[in-house]
Amino acid sequence: MSARGWDELDVLLVTGDAYVDHPSFGVPAIGRLLEAHGWRVGILDCPELEPDGSGWRRLPAPRLWVGVSAGTIDSLVTNYTASKKRRSKDVYRAGGRPGRPNRASIAYTAAARHHFPGLPVILGGLEAGPRRLAYYDYWEEKIRRSMLIDAKADLLVWGMGERQAVELTRRLEHGEPLSGLAGTCEIAKHPPAGARIVPGYEEIAADWKRLIELFQAVREENEPGSRVLAQAHGTRWVLQHPPLRPASQQEVDRFYDLPYTREWHPDHDAAGGVPALEPVRWSINTHRGCMADCTFCSITFHQGRTIQSRSEASILREAAALAAHHDFRGTITDVGGPTANMYGLGCKLLESGKPCLGRDCLSPDVCPALRIDSQSEGYRRLLALVRGTKGVKHAFVQSGIRYDLLFSRKSGALLPLHHDLVEHHVGGRMKLAPEHASSEVLRVMNKPGFEVYEKYEAAYQKECADLGRDQHLVNYFIVGHPGTGLAQAIELFEKLLERNYSPEQVQEFIPLPMTRGMVQYATGLDPLTLEELYVPRGGRERRLQKALVRWKDPANRRLVEEALESAGRRDLVARFHAALNGGARRPTRAARPEGEEIEDLDSCG
Repeated sequence: MSARGWDELDVLLVTGDAYVDHPSFGVPAIGRLLEAHGWRVGILDCPELEPDGSGWRRLPAPRLWVGVSAGTIDSLVTNYTASKKRRSKDVYRAGGRPGRPNRASIAYTAAARHHFPGLPVILGGLEAGPRRLAYYDYWEEKIRRSMLIDAKADLLVWGMGERQAVELTRRLEHGEPLSGLAGTCEIAKHPPAGARIVPGYEEIAADWKRLIELFQAVREENEPGSRVLAQAHGTRWVLQHPPLRPASQQEVDRFYDLPYTREWHPDHDAAGGVPALEPVRWSINTHRGCMADCTFCSITFHQGRTIQSRSEASILREAAALAAHHDFRGTITDVGGPTANMYGLGCKLLESGKPCLGRDCLSPDVCPALRIDSQSEGYRRLLALVRGTKGVKHAFVQSGIRYDLLFSRKSGALLPLHHDLVEHHVGGRMKLAPEHASSEVLRVMNKPGFEVYEKYEAAYQKECADLGRDQHLVNYFIVGHPGTGLAQAIELFEKLLERNYSPEQVQEFIPLPMTRGMVQYATGLDPLTLEELYVPRGGRERRLQKALVRWKDPANRRLVEEALESAGRRDLVARFHAALNGGARRPTRAARPEGEEIEDLDSCG
């Protein structure tokens, strides 16, 4: 501040991550945008690492507001595995060292209140946003209040947050009230006229099945211009204002055209830097939003169902900037988004911000209104332009690929995009998320049937053979999801045995707030169909399901045998032993090479 001639900040942003100046990190992205609008912004990162509070005390109070985020990922997911064991690493912090407080949003808000009394404190990020209303908490196995109430903040921003941050800063600059801002939650004494009253915290705590009504209301009022949701917490009300309209291409371009250094702060050099930067340092984010509505994912309630894509010009500017960087070695590691091949995808209803609750975009099959063939040509052209950028030797796609979107709506054949992906943009592995093999489980997950995956798998093998490429599919699977009993887990086991394939890691289901899967887990009912679901809750059953996926691990042999015995499937024991001894057929190109690890994180896409 002294070097810049600043005697105060306009805005202070607090985050549980180490500061990394890259568009994949939310707080730095908000900071860059506010800076571009002319405000003086400072970032206080990992403040709990200074137990004497010196980081807080060195700063004079900012002029307008303090923003608080737990970090890029929910602090409890960062700190604990799905089996509630403490993680040994936190890749978003210097040196990968753990230490982020649980429910960091609450802890940081309390500190901001203490050090800067009287200033507005505003919550945001992927911890606070999905907890904006009362929610089931997996870690404590109880209903908790809105994080806005528990943190005692003045406002909670939900969604991507850039436009809300600019508008609320403008309002505070001009002395205008923050009430009624789209994409935010506030506390009020009474619900406004016309608001939709949803089950209150006390009602849900007394009857968890009231989560179904809450989920339905959040889903139905998730478009611009929809009704305010009002939820009672004692004598106070939490008001959720409807989302902003989808960001225009010009707006999304501006978010990513900011002058990021793609470096961690020099303060973190001594610890060896911030590990989370390396996988994304040379990546390009092409779009935001996802229309898949997978039950275990909250992207549609955070980024929205509408795909908001950058222009070719903006993406090519970033590719040229990467190529000109002194540390760039010729490889762009990813050109994608939440699901890579949704770039440019959409329909007239979604793009206008209108509701479309009559059918799902991709399930049970791809909606006819989506422009699959023409959109895929746009993404294909974009990839060709990126790989043709001067100084770029390789431009890979490491984001997840939605395989049901790789077939032409007109002919049913693989799209030309797929040929280009295999020939130019797959660095030996293509990431797919079939998630399971049981038709029952996939229906509950809102994912395509496994026959769709098998159709694609065969087509991929043929494409690789035609091109003479020895490439593999990286498959992501989830165990413990509602609807998954041992019988369904063994269906997946059989498919893996057929392929002589056993991934090193598998994702265990976590019922995260603001997801359909959370409601399924907490109530035993699907909130849209009211179908009763079996929910595997015990740690032992989850371990059995996980062992059936990681069946090649010698430590899992007895667990696999126990699972087969418990399910009455001793007929598979001999086949299992034969596979362990090398009796199964050799892996195909669809099987993933042994020894590589899959991150135990969300497998969207």
